[in-house]
Amino acid sequence: MALKKITGKDPEPLGLPCKKAIYHSLPEALDMIRHIQETRITRKLRAYQCPVCGFWHLTGSPEK
Repeated sequence: MALKKITGKDPEPLGLPCKKAIYHSLPEALDMIRHIQETRITRKLRAYQCPVCGFWHLTGSPEK
């Protein structure tokens, strides 16, 4: 059996539903917050677990 070559537009790569940077654990996200606070002038950041993808993201928004 021969494979059929697909021509035309390349398929979109599979990705996560979220566009934000992902962190696999709360400690990993907190380490990144610490790094950002040590190297940049920024607003207060917090980590939250995303209800869509289940990974951790960072936000500058107040807690809901």
